[in-house]
Amino acid sequence: MAKYEGKCPSLREADLYTGCSFNCVYCIAAPRHSEEVRPTGREQDIIAGPFSSVPLYLSPWTDPYPPCEEAHFRTGSLVRYLSKTGQPFYVITRSLLVRRDIELIRGSSRSFVAISLNTLDEDITGLLEPDAPGAGERVDLIQDLIGITGLRTVVRIDPIIPGITDGERLTELLQWVLSAKPFAIGLETLRMDRFIASRMKNALPEAMFNRMMEYYTQPGEVPVHPAQEWRLPLFRRIAALFDKTDIRACFCRATLPKQITPWDCRGGY
Repeated sequence: MAKYEGKCPSLREADLYTGCSFNCVYCIAAPRHSEEVRPTGREQDIIAGPFSSVPLYLSPWTDPYPPCEEAHFRTGSLVRYLSKTGQPFYVITRSLLVRRDIELIRGSSRSFVAISLNTLDEDITGLLEPDAPGAGERVDLIQDLIGITGLRTVVRIDPIIPGITDGERLTELLQWVLSAKPFAIGLETLRMDRFIASRMKNALPEAMFNRMMEYYTQPGEVPVHPAQEWRLPLFRRIAALFDKTDIRACFCRATLPKQITPWDCRGGY
Protein backbone atom coordinates (compact mmCIF):
# COMPACT_ATOMS: atom_id res chain seq x y z
CA MET A 1 0.00 0.00 0.00
CA ALA A 2 1.05 3.62 -0.42
CA LYS A 3 2.74 5.35 2.50
CA TYR A 4 0.66 8.49 1.89
CA GLU A 5 -2.66 7.53 0.30
CA GLY A 6 -3.32 9.39 -2.92
CA LYS A 7 0.22 10.74 -3.24
CA CYS A 8 2.61 7.78 -3.15
CA PRO A 9 2.94 4.78 -5.45
CA SER A 10 2.03 1.43 -3.93
CA LEU A 11 4.83 -0.63 -2.45
CA ARG A 12 5.61 -3.41 -0.03
CA GLU A 13 8.27 -3.10 2.65
CA ALA A 14 10.51 -5.51 4.54
CA ASP A 15 13.24 -4.85 7.07
CA LEU A 16 15.41 -7.94 7.24
CA TYR A 17 17.51 -6.76 10.21
CA THR A 18 16.65 -5.17 13.53
CA GLY A 19 18.92 -2.19 13.07
CA CYS A 20 21.88 -0.70 11.27
CA SER A 21 25.61 -0.75 11.98
CA PHE A 22 26.44 2.50 10.18
CA ASN A 23 25.33 4.81 13.03
CA CYS A 24 24.32 7.79 10.90
CA VAL A 25 23.74 10.57 13.42
CA TYR A 26 20.75 11.97 11.51
CA CYS A 27 18.94 8.60 11.27
CA ILE A 28 15.23 9.03 11.87
CA ALA A 29 14.88 5.30 12.57
CA ALA A 30 17.51 5.11 15.34
CA PRO A 31 14.98 5.05 18.22
CA ARG A 32 13.38 1.88 16.85
CA HIS A 33 16.65 -0.01 16.28
CA SER A 34 17.73 -2.68 18.73
CA GLU A 35 21.22 -2.62 20.18
CA GLU A 36 22.08 -5.88 18.42
CA VAL A 37 21.76 -6.01 14.63
CA ARG A 38 20.21 -9.39 13.96
CA PRO A 39 17.80 -10.98 11.42
CA THR A 40 14.09 -10.25 11.78
CA GLY A 41 12.91 -13.30 9.80
CA ARG A 42 10.78 -11.11 7.52
CA GLU A 43 12.27 -12.70 4.42
CA GLN A 44 10.35 -15.87 5.24
CA ASP A 45 7.06 -13.94 5.17
CA ILE A 46 7.82 -12.77 1.64
CA ILE A 47 9.01 -16.16 0.43
CA ALA A 48 5.98 -17.91 1.91
CA GLY A 49 3.55 -15.31 0.58
CA PRO A 50 1.86 -15.06 -2.81
CA PHE A 51 3.46 -13.63 -5.93
CA SER A 52 3.08 -9.85 -6.07
CA SER A 53 3.57 -7.27 -8.80
CA VAL A 54 3.82 -4.52 -6.15
CA PRO A 55 7.49 -3.49 -5.69
CA LEU A 56 9.19 -4.60 -2.48
CA TYR A 57 11.38 -2.02 -0.73
CA LEU A 58 14.46 -3.39 1.05
CA SER A 59 14.67 -1.88 3.65
CA PRO A 60 12.74 1.21 4.83
CA TRP A 61 14.09 1.48 8.39
CA THR A 62 17.47 -0.26 8.17
CA ASP A 63 20.21 -0.96 5.66
CA PRO A 64 19.61 -4.29 3.87
CA TYR A 65 23.36 -5.02 3.77
CA PRO A 66 24.81 -4.64 7.28
CA PRO A 67 28.18 -6.33 7.88
CA CYS A 68 26.43 -9.30 9.51
CA GLU A 69 24.65 -10.03 6.22
CA GLU A 70 27.81 -11.87 5.19
CA ALA A 71 27.10 -14.40 7.94
CA HIS A 72 23.29 -14.47 7.88
CA PHE A 73 22.64 -14.08 4.12
CA ARG A 74 19.03 -12.94 4.65
CA THR A 75 19.01 -10.18 2.03
CA GLY A 76 20.90 -12.38 -0.41
CA SER A 77 18.43 -15.23 -0.08
CA LEU A 78 15.44 -12.94 -0.59
CA VAL A 79 16.99 -11.18 -3.58
CA ARG A 80 17.61 -14.58 -5.16
CA TYR A 81 13.99 -15.58 -4.57
CA LEU A 82 12.60 -12.33 -5.95
CA SER A 83 14.86 -12.53 -8.98
CA LYS A 84 13.86 -16.12 -9.66
CA THR A 85 10.13 -15.41 -9.38
CA GLY A 86 10.25 -12.11 -11.28
CA GLN A 87 8.80 -9.98 -8.51
CA PRO A 88 9.82 -6.29 -8.59
CA PHE A 89 12.02 -4.96 -5.80
CA TYR A 90 14.61 -2.34 -5.01
CA VAL A 91 17.33 -1.81 -2.44
CA ILE A 92 18.65 1.40 -0.93
CA THR A 93 22.01 0.97 0.77
CA ARG A 94 25.31 2.52 1.80
CA SER A 95 27.02 -0.86 1.89
CA LEU A 96 29.67 -2.13 -0.50
CA LEU A 97 28.35 -5.65 0.13
CA VAL A 98 25.58 -5.03 -2.41
CA ARG A 99 28.17 -5.84 -5.12
CA ARG A 100 27.63 -9.51 -4.30
CA ASP A 101 24.02 -9.47 -5.54
CA ILE A 102 24.30 -7.03 -8.45
CA GLU A 103 23.92 -9.62 -11.19
CA LEU A 104 20.67 -10.79 -9.60
CA ILE A 105 19.36 -7.24 -9.31
CA ARG A 106 20.40 -6.48 -12.88
CA GLY A 107 18.67 -9.58 -14.19
CA SER A 108 15.37 -8.99 -12.39
CA SER A 109 12.28 -7.43 -13.89
CA ARG A 110 11.60 -3.90 -12.61
CA SER A 111 14.37 -3.85 -10.03
CA PHE A 112 17.02 -1.27 -9.21
CA VAL A 113 19.71 -0.42 -6.69
CA ALA A 114 20.08 2.98 -5.02
CA ILE A 115 23.31 3.99 -3.29
CA SER A 116 22.99 6.67 -0.61
CA LEU A 117 25.53 9.46 -0.95
CA ASN A 118 24.84 13.00 0.22
CA THR A 119 28.33 14.53 -0.08
CA LEU A 120 31.74 13.92 -1.63
CA ASP A 121 33.41 15.40 1.45
CA GLU A 122 35.07 12.58 3.41
CA ASP A 123 35.34 14.71 6.55
CA ILE A 124 31.59 15.38 6.55
CA THR A 125 30.80 11.74 5.88
CA GLY A 126 33.01 10.80 8.83
CA LEU A 127 31.05 13.13 11.11
CA LEU A 128 27.58 12.20 9.89
CA GLU A 129 27.97 8.50 9.01
CA PRO A 130 30.87 7.35 11.19
CA ASP A 131 30.65 3.62 10.54
CA ALA A 132 29.52 3.64 6.90
CA PRO A 133 31.83 3.24 3.91
CA GLY A 134 33.48 6.54 3.03
CA ALA A 135 32.32 8.87 0.29
CA GLY A 136 35.17 7.81 -2.01
CA GLU A 137 34.34 4.14 -1.63
CA ARG A 138 30.72 4.79 -2.52
CA VAL A 139 31.72 6.94 -5.49
CA ASP A 140 33.79 4.02 -6.80
CA LEU A 141 30.87 1.65 -6.20
CA ILE A 142 28.41 3.89 -8.04
CA GLN A 143 30.74 4.31 -10.99
CA ASP A 144 31.19 0.55 -11.22
CA LEU A 145 27.43 -0.05 -11.07
CA ILE A 146 26.67 2.59 -13.71
CA GLY A 147 29.00 0.71 -16.03
CA ILE A 148 26.96 -2.52 -15.80
CA THR A 149 24.65 -2.93 -18.78
CA GLY A 150 21.00 -3.35 -17.88
CA LEU A 151 21.36 -2.25 -14.25
CA ARG A 152 19.29 0.71 -13.08
CA THR A 153 21.56 2.62 -10.71
CA VAL A 154 20.11 5.42 -8.61
CA VAL A 155 22.09 7.91 -6.53
CA ARG A 156 20.14 8.66 -3.38
CA ILE A 157 21.03 12.17 -2.11
CA ASP A 158 19.19 11.83 1.15
CA PRO A 159 19.29 13.72 3.32
CA ILE A 160 20.34 17.12 2.07
CA ILE A 161 21.30 18.82 5.33
CA PRO A 162 20.95 22.61 5.22
CA GLY A 163 24.07 24.47 6.22
CA ILE A 164 26.17 21.29 5.89
CA THR A 165 25.67 19.30 2.68
CA ASP A 166 23.95 21.99 0.62
CA GLY A 167 25.67 24.94 -1.06
CA GLU A 168 29.05 24.24 -2.64
CA ARG A 169 29.14 20.66 -1.38
CA LEU A 170 25.80 19.88 -3.04
CA THR A 171 26.87 21.64 -6.26
CA GLU A 172 30.03 19.53 -6.35
CA LEU A 173 28.03 16.34 -5.84
CA LEU A 174 25.45 17.22 -8.50
CA GLN A 175 28.16 18.05 -11.03
CA TRP A 176 29.74 14.67 -10.37
CA VAL A 177 26.35 12.96 -10.82
CA LEU A 178 25.87 14.75 -14.14
CA SER A 179 29.22 13.40 -15.33
CA ALA A 180 28.63 9.88 -13.95
CA LYS A 181 25.18 9.54 -15.63
CA PRO A 182 23.20 7.20 -13.36
CA PHE A 183 19.68 6.14 -14.26
CA ALA A 184 18.17 8.51 -11.67
CA ILE A 185 18.76 10.56 -8.56
CA GLY A 186 16.44 10.72 -5.57
CA LEU A 187 16.59 13.73 -3.26
CA GLU A 188 15.14 14.68 0.10
CA THR A 189 15.97 17.05 2.95
CA LEU A 190 16.66 16.13 6.55
CA ARG A 191 13.68 15.97 8.87
CA MET A 192 14.55 17.27 12.31
CA ASP A 193 13.14 16.42 15.73
CA ARG A 194 14.40 16.73 19.28
CA PHE A 195 16.08 13.32 19.26
CA ILE A 196 17.98 13.89 16.01
CA ALA A 197 18.98 17.39 17.10
CA SER A 198 20.50 16.04 20.32
CA ARG A 199 22.51 13.39 18.44
CA MET A 200 23.77 15.89 15.90
CA LYS A 201 24.70 18.40 18.57
CA ASN A 202 26.93 15.78 20.18
CA ALA A 203 28.53 14.80 16.86
CA LEU A 204 29.09 18.11 15.09
CA PRO A 205 31.30 21.14 15.75
CA GLU A 206 29.23 23.80 17.50
CA ALA A 207 29.38 26.31 14.63
CA MET A 208 28.28 23.69 12.10
CA PHE A 209 25.40 22.55 14.29
CA ASN A 210 24.22 26.11 14.91
CA ARG A 211 24.35 26.91 11.19
CA MET A 212 22.17 23.87 10.42
CA MET A 213 19.62 24.69 13.10
CA GLU A 214 19.01 28.14 11.60
CA TYR A 215 16.91 26.35 8.96
CA TYR A 216 14.58 24.65 11.44
CA THR A 217 11.98 25.69 13.94
CA GLN A 218 12.48 24.64 17.55
CA PRO A 219 12.62 20.82 17.29
CA GLY A 220 9.82 18.85 18.90
CA GLU A 221 8.62 15.25 18.95
CA VAL A 222 7.48 15.20 15.30
CA PRO A 223 10.21 15.33 12.62
CA VAL A 224 9.84 18.30 10.26
CA HIS A 225 11.58 19.42 7.06
CA PRO A 226 13.23 22.83 6.66
CA ALA A 227 10.90 25.67 5.68
CA GLN A 228 9.22 25.17 2.32
CA GLU A 229 10.40 28.64 1.25
CA TRP A 230 13.96 27.24 1.27
CA ARG A 231 13.22 23.69 0.23
CA LEU A 232 11.03 24.20 -2.84
CA PRO A 233 13.37 26.60 -4.68
CA LEU A 234 16.24 24.21 -3.99
CA PHE A 235 14.34 21.28 -5.49
CA ARG A 236 13.25 23.32 -8.50
CA ARG A 237 16.83 24.39 -9.21
CA ILE A 238 17.97 20.78 -9.06
CA ALA A 239 15.11 19.64 -11.30
CA ALA A 240 16.05 22.31 -13.85
CA LEU A 241 19.68 21.18 -13.78
CA PHE A 242 18.65 17.67 -14.84
CA ASP A 243 15.73 18.61 -17.08
CA LYS A 244 17.66 18.35 -20.37
CA THR A 245 19.49 15.15 -19.42
CA ASP A 246 18.55 11.46 -19.46
CA ILE A 247 18.89 11.33 -15.65
CA ARG A 248 15.60 11.28 -13.76
CA ALA A 249 15.42 13.71 -10.84
CA CYS A 250 12.99 12.35 -8.27
CA PHE A 251 11.46 13.98 -5.18
CA CYS A 252 9.06 12.75 -2.51
CA ARG A 253 5.70 13.94 -3.84
CA ALA A 254 3.94 13.43 -0.49
CA THR A 255 5.68 16.38 1.13
CA LEU A 256 5.32 18.83 -1.77
CA PRO A 257 2.35 20.98 -2.81
CA LYS A 258 2.62 19.52 -6.31
CA GLN A 259 4.87 17.12 -8.15
CA ILE A 260 8.06 18.73 -9.49
CA THR A 261 9.02 16.13 -12.12
CA PRO A 262 7.13 13.24 -13.75
CA TRP A 263 9.04 10.77 -11.60
CA ASP A 264 8.06 9.60 -8.14
CA CYS A 265 10.42 9.45 -5.17
CA ARG A 266 11.76 6.00 -6.08
CA GLY A 267 12.80 6.84 -9.62
CA GLY A 268 13.91 3.39 -10.66
CA TYR A 269 10.77 2.45 -12.55
